[in-house]
Amino acid sequence: MANGGIIGPDAVIANSVASPSPIKDFTASGVYPAPATVSVVDYLIVGGGGGGGAIAGGGGGAGGYLTKTNHLITAGCNYAITVGGGGNGRVNYNGNGATGGISSFDCITASGGGGGGTGGNVPYNWLRAAGGDGGSGAGAAFNGPCGTGPQPVSGGEPDGTGIGGTGTPGQGNNGGNGGGGPTQHGGGGGGANAAGTNGSPTSGGAGGAGINNSITGSCVHYAAGGGGGGAGAAGGPTATAGQPTPSSSNAGNATSNSGSGAGAGSFGPNTPSPANGGGNGGSGRVVLVEKTILVAPGVWSLSEQFDNRKLGNWGT
Repeated sequence: MANGGIIGPDAVIANSVASPSPIKDFTASGVYPAPATVSVVDYLIVGGGGGGGAIAGGGGGAGGYLTKTNHLITAGCNYAITVGGGGNGRVNYNGNGATGGISSFDCITASGGGGGGTGGNVPYNWLRAAGGDGGSGAGAAFNGPCGTGPQPVSGGEPDGTGIGGTGTPGQGNNGGNGGGGPTQHGGGGGGANAAGTNGSPTSGGAGGAGINNSITGSCVHYAAGGGGGGAGAAGGPTATAGQPTPSSSNAGNATSNSGSGAGAGSFGPNTPSPANGGGNGGSGRVVLVEKTILVAPGVWSLSEQFDNRKLGNWGT
């Protein structure tokens, strides 16, 4: 009679390091020195959020969102950590909000969020900028006909081409398109959990929802898209929506280290000014949870188990 057998492959069990703390939370770039006892980590990597567009512009896209459990590393090795900054919001009609910075660990890179498209007039010559690409794509500025002068000016786009930016597969979603005239509303930026909503003739597009994650021990909403200019709702509690139209106010900034996109500025007077600017995107984050590996062998011996039971070393 056989006294042993195969019950399956070796089982790799990763246990969190108990002391002093398994959580390494990077809110700025630095170096992670992996202890000699740590050979696997869980990680969260979030890129910097995109800046919002100005003057009925599009919301900034969220930074790329990446997470994994039981990622193998080399014990005792030093790992460079990059935490991307949030993109600056646009404060005038000449260009989009800035793209967020990348965040990275162990050659794993989360892209920055796309910068929101900007609308504007100088006066009566209209820009209809598309949203920028990124971890999540940004919202576009309004795309309908408006004004009586030549359309568009240099650097703008023809009517109907205010298209949301494209998100990176596996990291985020697309931004919303700009709304049509005669009133002007930008599209919402994409978030990690949903695409941004298109703007409409009556409202800015909502930003795409982010994702809740408790890897730090506290529940945090990461990588939400910014709301489009013209009262677009934010994609989560860490992103700020665009200001209601026809306000002449700047949009607020997204929360630091959330990776969320910023809201877009609203439509205002005919002369573009910093009073209609987009907000700044939230900076990124890298969080590691240190673990050790225990291996449970898949080969067993009946006589060995009998001896353990007889000696009281085997639970009942």
